[in-house]
Amino acid sequence: MNEYAQVCRLLKRVAEEGHHFDSHFEDDISSSQDVTPFVQQICYGVLRHWYFLDAVTDALSKKPLPDKHLDLRILIMAGLYSIDELNRPAHASVNAAVETTRQLKKAWASGLVNAVLRRYLREKDAITQQVTNDSAEARLNHPAWLIDALARSWPDQGEILQFNNCQAPMTLRVNLLRISRDEYLDLLARQGISARKGQLTDSAVSLDDPMPVAMLPGFSDGLVSIQDEAPQLAAWLLAPAAGDRVLDACAAPGGKTCHLLEQQPDLHLVALDRDRKRIGRITENLERLGFSAEIICSSLEDLDNNRQFERILLDVPCSATGILRRHPDIKLLRTREDVAKLSALQRALLNKALDLLQPGGWLLYSTCSILPEENDAIVNTVVNERDDTFMKSLTLPHETNSRYILQTPVGWQLLPTENEHDGFFYAMLGKRNK
Repeated sequence: MNEYAQVCRLLKRVAEEGHHFDSHFEDDISSSQDVTPFVQQICYGVLRHWYFLDAVTDALSKKPLPDKHLDLRILIMAGLYSIDELNRPAHASVNAAVETTRQLKKAWASGLVNAVLRRYLREKDAITQQVTNDSAEARLNHPAWLIDALARSWPDQGEILQFNNCQAPMTLRVNLLRISRDEYLDLLARQGISARKGQLTDSAVSLDDPMPVAMLPGFSDGLVSIQDEAPQLAAWLLAPAAGDRVLDACAAPGGKTCHLLEQQPDLHLVALDRDRKRIGRITENLERLGFSAEIICSSLEDLDNNRQFERILLDVPCSATGILRRHPDIKLLRTREDVAKLSALQRALLNKALDLLQPGGWLLYSTCSILPEENDAIVNTVVNERDDTFMKSLTLPHETNSRYILQTPVGWQLLPTENEHDGFFYAMLGKRNK
């Protein structure tokens, strides 16, 4: 299949059906059709610049494309992105987009696509100025509700919007049971792979340039895993002791589960998730690293309260506003109303997890959100409602003066950065002894 036609098909499923891009991309990789790195680059690029490209498409068109021709709109947006970002002659991008109309069985639109893209080549500066002046969404490549929410939450951190539109670094978690970070950095250097130490944990390594996972030295042998540095803090902060009964309450795909075992292999660890498909990812990661855990496919609400744990990691479903660099489709899929629904779910999950926490135990609450209503507000509300729960101050493994790592009244808020960690939130809660 023509690569631009694949882009149209994949992104139509996001924009029209509301499904997450990554899940469909994985499906395509496993199918007989070859989804190339080029397709991946275009898809992520269009998603990151969606609001700008969408506004430019309207500005260049004599009349709006009907909704039934969403694939043509996406094709034009892919052509615009290619003109701006790909290292090849602009006319090649135009010709590829025009040819794709036949692949989409809409050859009648070839003249339209050609005219729109060639007009952009002639009037690019004027059109760009027009749409960015007229629309904050186009200028900042975020939906209006999220622009407003971030401005209210972090009025001195306007660059968050810029960082969200960057490509995230490829960050590794070194399995310190098997190899030290310095030893792994030496291994990378011997293979000509440039990398640097992370700043927040002793396990993090960031590559200067991304590369296929299969080419990472020692990946198949369990020396490293792929994980941003912000979620790597979870195992360090929870710090379970040998023999502890530990619950990873929303575990899939298993990165934090495995890191807990890398930190302390002698755990009675339960990895819980309700998504049967993603449960398989936990098993795969455990097997690659040589660990075992009790894996339960169930919702947290259905877990028997008689099962008590000394440590619980509760990484709740959230708006994912801290990881837009990695998942730019979130900007299209989330709404203001979703945040309120998620907040209600987070509150319920936290109360249930606290019911499962043994007196004297500790629960680490985390999200990949940067919205206070999913973080400080949830923890404050639950703690104020319960007589058996209290907050404990957290100390990060390494001191930092970063303006993107903020101590809140409840915990720690990591904000997205350009070349370092994603956005994440942590708070520790304790259960009083009876």
